[in-house]
Order: sequence, then structure tokens, then C-alpha cells
Amino acid sequence: MNREGLKDSINICITNLLQLAEINCWNAISPKLFFILSDFNEFEGSDFSEQRISRNRINNSKTLLTLDLALEILQKEFDDLYDVTLYIFRANTGETIIEIQYYRKSNFDADYFAVVKDNPPMFHSKIAMPVYAWEGEKFDVNWESGGGIHHEWKIFLWRNFLYRLKIKKFKR
Repeated sequence: MNREGLKDSINICITNLLQLAEINCWNAISPKLFFILSDFNEFEGSDFSEQRISRNRINNSKTLLTLDLALEILQKEFDDLYDVTLYIFRANTGETIIEIQYYRKSNFDADYFAVVKDNPPMFHSKIAMPVYAWEGEKFDVNWESGGGIHHEWKIFLWRNFLYRLKIKKFKR
């Protein structure tokens, strides 16, 4: 893949991401798309929960971009891109914000950088699933960025379920 294929790859990822959301999430996803760019290394935290909080705080302060502006920025970084992953950061009926998160080749140590320096970037579309979502059960796409009352209720039920499992094991 070359720089000219970047737009096609991103558009395929957008289509795949919106299909993932339609299949797995109960939210109405707006076709009015905005984008934010994130370097994977800008988020701090020792575990997933801390990284999610850091990601929300940082991404909430970012300026929304159009697809063309996001592609222009990615074009400038193209030679250093190792992995590009698209996530839905926030979605509602008025707009959908897609986070384009990238990992740079220059972040690797010198030995691995020498191996991957000429490789084209990889592209992915992902939706994070909450812990309480069972296979086939639809969930709120916004659970990572606040979630709301529905998410809090599901977390409460899930923790209650885990607590009951622990009691059963203890009684044995």
C-alpha cells in the first residue's frame, strides 16, 4: 500500500466500524461523522480502566476534524505509521465521533524498527465490549465515554452476579 491507498483503507475501516456498531450496539449511529486523531502513546495508565479514563479526558479536549483534514494529517505521518485503528469515541443521533488511533514505527526499539520500517501500515476497526455484554447481546456504544444510566445499571447487575458466584464458591 502507498500513500494514495490511505483514503481507501480509512474508508473501508469506517464502513466496517459502522457495520460493527450496527450489529453489536443498540444506539442510533449518525451518518454525520467527525474525527479525532490519537497517538497510542499519549494515554497513560497502568491498566485498562486508567487508560480509558485518560483517553476520555484527553479526547474530550480535542478539536473535531473532517475526514479530509484527518487524512491530510495522516498523510504527513504515513511513513511512520505501523498500526491504525478506528474506534467510535462517541455516537448519538446528531453526530458520530470516530477516533483514529495510530501506533508509530518509531516507538519500537531499534531492532524491531529495522524489521518493520518498510512495512505498510495495518488498518483495523474495533468496538470495545463492556464486561457485562454476553454474546449476541447489544450494548451501548458510548459505554467507554460515560455510558449513562443504562451502563451503570448493567455494571451493577454484573458485579452482583460476580459477588453471588464468589459466595457460592466460598460455601463449597
